[in-house]
Amino acid sequence: MDGKVGGSWRIAFISSLWVIQSVGRLFFAALGTPAGMGRFLDTPVTYTISFVLFTMFLSLGAFGLIAALGLLARRRWGFWLTILVSIATIVFDVWGLTIQLTATIGLIVPVISILVIYPKRSQLFTTAS
Repeated sequence: MDGKVGGSWRIAFISSLWVIQSVGRLFFAALGTPAGMGRFLDTPVTYTISFVLFTMFLSLGAFGLIAALGLLARRRWGFWLTILVSIATIVFDVWGLTIQLTATIGLIVPVISILVIYPKRSQLFTTAS
């Protein structure tokens, strides 16, 4: 049951979560601009930190969308990009906890992604390229 058909819900679920999180990150990047990300924070930050936040939100948002599309297309690269973006997001948001406690929210999707799809990788992509 966990073959291609049984794994479809996992892929659809994880892809949906990544689309939502990625659109949110892109939205915050668009609203924040490189110099204005600090206005969303409780802690004042320098221009450099604001620029890093902007760049990471933009990058993680774009790569998260690409990963979600690759995952939905059942491509092996989509799976591995999802894992890579998950790890990068976890590292970024753990660092983000030093600035803003709400960065914890950003950990939910990547942790769920790794826990749900990584253990089933061989069953999910037995026919993927």
